[in-house]
Amino acid sequence: MSRTILLLNLSFWVPGFLLSYGAVPVEQSPEAHFEELEQILSELEANAPLVDEERERLNEKLAGVLLADSARGMKLILNLQGQSIYEDRPDQSFFQRYRFFGSAFVRKPLYHWGALKAESEIARFQQSISTNNYEFLLSELKSITRDSYLDLVVLKDQLQLNMDTLEIAEDGLSKVAKKKELGLANELQVNHANTILLERQIGLEDLNRSLTLALFRFRALTGWDQELSFFDQNSSFETLNERFEFNSSAPRLLASASSFNMEKIRKEIEVEKKRVEIAQSGLKPKVNLVGGVFQDQVPLASNEDSILRNNILVGVELNWALWDSSKSKAEKLRAFANKRRLEINLERETRSYRQEIDGMRMQMESLAKRVRMTRELVQVAQDRFRISEVELESDRITLSQLMEARISLDHAKVKRLESICDYIKIRNRYEEKILMKYE
Repeated sequence: MSRTILLLNLSFWVPGFLLSYGAVPVEQSPEAHFEELEQILSELEANAPLVDEERERLNEKLAGVLLADSARGMKLILNLQGQSIYEDRPDQSFFQRYRFFGSAFVRKPLYHWGALKAESEIARFQQSISTNNYEFLLSELKSITRDSYLDLVVLKDQLQLNMDTLEIAEDGLSKVAKKKELGLANELQVNHANTILLERQIGLEDLNRSLTLALFRFRALTGWDQELSFFDQNSSFETLNERFEFNSSAPRLLASASSFNMEKIRKEIEVEKKRVEIAQSGLKPKVNLVGGVFQDQVPLASNEDSILRNNILVGVELNWALWDSSKSKAEKLRAFANKRRLEINLERETRSYRQEIDGMRMQMESLAKRVRMTRELVQVAQDRFRISEVELESDRITLSQLMEARISLDHAKVKRLESICDYIKIRNRYEEKILMKYE
């Protein structure tokens, strides 16, 4: 049945995955056992709408770096003018003439007390943060996609179990109807069997609706527009389930492990340090190199005509703001306050990160116990259902009691599958948090 292949894959994947103390090998990842999931993840960067938005933010930050660097570079300004001059001179005829001017100026900052360099470094820190945002978003999307895919598998498995149970209910109704024809059952028993069948059909419709909505959300998240095949329905978990060995050990937190948010805060602290440098340079003299070639027109000594001059200018420009109404002081105080706030935030985030990791380890230990208990529950439910089938054939129990045993078996199998999938989800998150590297 469709539920079987997932647990077969887990029987080979979980032990190796649990014993991994470094980067998770590709062959031990969930998508290695689901070719469809592997393909979805490989195309996620190209298909997911959220990734497209974050990619454009990367382009914005790249433009910010170029803009900041341009402030330190040389600027060349070219100016061309064409003029038509009309003069109305007293006691003379109306005079009209044309003239043209051209100029080119060069300006290059020489010394700004590190302010311009700090602006460039801030832009690069922000670009690095944006790059990390992109990588983190992609990683989160992959994790959510894995989780959503496993949720779909659970729903599909639950749907298949309900379909099998529906067949049993249909067969039970048919048998009760035949017994009624033979006078071995009454109308009340037929109505009860029909009620059981209708309840199973309603439950099946509810699951179909849940699966349809989950598929819609999955496609909206991943941009995947093809049909999902889930897994090979011809494989049987029940035959190979005995090979499944569960190990609840987990790798310890690496000393260098760090959360995305911690790395982001560290970069923001560096940004505020650079803002302090910029604020400190506010009231210091700025030196620029200037040069140019320009034309002008001056009158002759007789004032009867003018002459066009070509000029060359080379020099040093000094700009010194002596007072700015405490603007630089306020910017410096704000940068210091932001830096201190971020440092406190980093300390809190570090504690929170450690607590989160410890919490995830406790969740894994709890889920490991739950997997073992649900496996035992399935075994007990299977024994009960087999006995109930025999008892029904001997007319020692009713169809309702058989269906109750079957539904209990279905619930036990779903719980077992959910427990293993929940463990996989938290395990993947744990591995990503302690092994993920940031720039």
